[in-house]
Amino acid sequence: MDNRENATYKYIILAVAFMVTVVVTFISMNYETSAISTMTMTQATLPVVMMQTEEGQLYNRLYGYTQKVDASMMGETLTPLPTDKKLSVVVDLYGQELEGVSYKVRDLSDLSLIENTKVEDYTQDESRADVVLNIKNLIDNNKEYLLEVTISTKKQEEIYYYTRIISGTDFQVQDKLNYVLELNSYAYDQTQLKNLTQYLETTSSGDNSNFGKVNIHSKQSQVGWGELGPFIESDRIPSITQIGQETAEITIDYMVGAENDNNSYDTYRVKDYYKIRQSGSKLYLLDYEREAGQYFDGQNDFLSSSKINLGIQPDTDVMAQASDNGQYTAFVSRNTLWELDSDNSELTKVFSFDAEDSDNIRERGSQHEIRIMSVSDEGSLYFLICGYMSRGAHEGEIGISLCSYNYGENVVQEELYLPVDVSYESMEERIGGIAYVNDNNLFYILIDDTLYAINLISREVMTEVSGLAQGTYAVSKGRNMIAYSENHSQYDTDSIRIFNMQDGTDYTIRADAGEKLKVLGYINSDFIYGIADAEDIVSEGDGNTFFPMYQVNIMASDYTMQKEYNEPGIYVSNAIVDKLRVNLYRVVKNADGSFSETTMDQLINREENSTSDGLVIDTISTTNRKTEVILVLKKAISNVNNITVRYSDKMIFKKDETSDLLMKH
Repeated sequence: MDNRENATYKYIILAVAFMVTVVVTFISMNYETSAISTMTMTQATLPVVMMQTEEGQLYNRLYGYTQKVDASMMGETLTPLPTDKKLSVVVDLYGQELEGVSYKVRDLSDLSLIENTKVEDYTQDESRADVVLNIKNLIDNNKEYLLEVTISTKKQEEIYYYTRIISGTDFQVQDKLNYVLELNSYAYDQTQLKNLTQYLETTSSGDNSNFGKVNIHSKQSQVGWGELGPFIESDRIPSITQIGQETAEITIDYMVGAENDNNSYDTYRVKDYYKIRQSGSKLYLLDYEREAGQYFDGQNDFLSSSKINLGIQPDTDVMAQASDNGQYTAFVSRNTLWELDSDNSELTKVFSFDAEDSDNIRERGSQHEIRIMSVSDEGSLYFLICGYMSRGAHEGEIGISLCSYNYGENVVQEELYLPVDVSYESMEERIGGIAYVNDNNLFYILIDDTLYAINLISREVMTEVSGLAQGTYAVSKGRNMIAYSENHSQYDTDSIRIFNMQDGTDYTIRADAGEKLKVLGYINSDFIYGIADAEDIVSEGDGNTFFPMYQVNIMASDYTMQKEYNEPGIYVSNAIVDKLRVNLYRVVKNADGSFSETTMDQLINREENSTSDGLVIDTISTTNRKTEVILVLKKAISNVNNITVRYSDKMIFKKDETSDLLMKH
């Protein structure tokens, strides 16, 4: 049975399961005006741009932006120009009609404009357009530049696509792409799997316990998926991230399917990374990594009344949160937000950019994430969508969308949208650990070094705290409390302010004369800080500061002291929070005033020995599938054998919900 037949059977089986289990469908995600100021989720409309070699191989798939972005932050891919600088570009139109193409070449160092050209001649049919960019002889060889391709369609006046370009002698792009595509195919063909032996560097240190993460040091059978037998069910369009005369770094992002033990199929998103070197006509594999993540669909994924199987994943970094009463559990799997009602045995697919009747190439892009903010005892949610918006009211934009979900009405609504002008990677680094909505409709969000408060009713933007440098503040697990040095110093702090975002109250801890304070962290809602004598603090020659604390305190959320740790002659040089414990690295003072290391100690949080069950991310291991990630529920499902699956009815965007608060580089 070939790949196409396998995929066909998969979709037949899933379609039948879907018709049986889905009570409320979500198939209406087309444009629909629900009021003058609102609209529901629209289908993706933007074309996709790809580069093409002289031999016809497509590579460097680019997604479109409908907003002007900071171009210096873009250009994840690198496109080597042919020797004649005639770059062949293919536009996958997705039903749109191309009305114009132009491009700009910019210097990466200062974004100065080098070339601005309108393309007069291109061909198109119903599905694609073929364009040639005749890059002028205005660029230096072996130097990277930014290429901005702009296209217009009947629906969009300007859509922007970005890649870096480099020119020089022949980079032999086709040979390098053929090489990695061939290596990739070996893993999915048992008759060719033995060919991988000569490329792998299998060692005893290689991890062979998880199909979700393998590398060049893994066993051949591990790279070949063992007995899982997956098949490729999407196209494979390589992306070049670095290239030179000899070496290149290339990734392939694609979908695979695999039969499971329940006579149905699972779908995985896979990303392969290859670092290769070319010497003459010979190519060598220098490094290889693969990550795979299984899509959760709610079919046969409940191991017991208290355990959900999220399947094969590259790691256990799962976003999940339960309501205080344990009835509702929200979790994110492969950029899809789900919520389980344990009392009523009901599973809801709350939000995803995925679409029916689509290849989901645009919708399933990895340049966004979902962050759960809160889960109420009634099942209502607040969550963030951060990054590239691949469909809906903000399609083609980078931003932060604050959304609410009403469980009873089964409707998602955007409460606030913050447009962003930087890349997703940059934005990901700059959104801090605070995103919180209190009962007074104030939305707190930490961007760069500033904590903002935005009134969701009046749209007023206020600065709560600025100048929050790394190491000078800490955030509680519930993200509703922040403790920070009032003078924004890590080692010269006289006072620490604790601010409660839920009720707007605060409390200030002040050092005694001759002492300094240090923010150490939070265990759940308990704040940890240290106290040192100012005369013991030393600025070392390497730029570091030695801060020996004679006392470490733990303060509860009501500002009562839970623990004062101090031992005569013992100082704490560093304190690291590890789940519900604090690891204390200790020193002793010598007769000459210097310090020497001594034994480590721990502070155990008062909640660690609690017998109440909480939400836990765990793993299981089986012979065929090896490591799988499971979610252990806070409250067991009432009837695990009769779970209904539904989809949220719609997502409503309010046209006036955009804030003028922009993140700038």
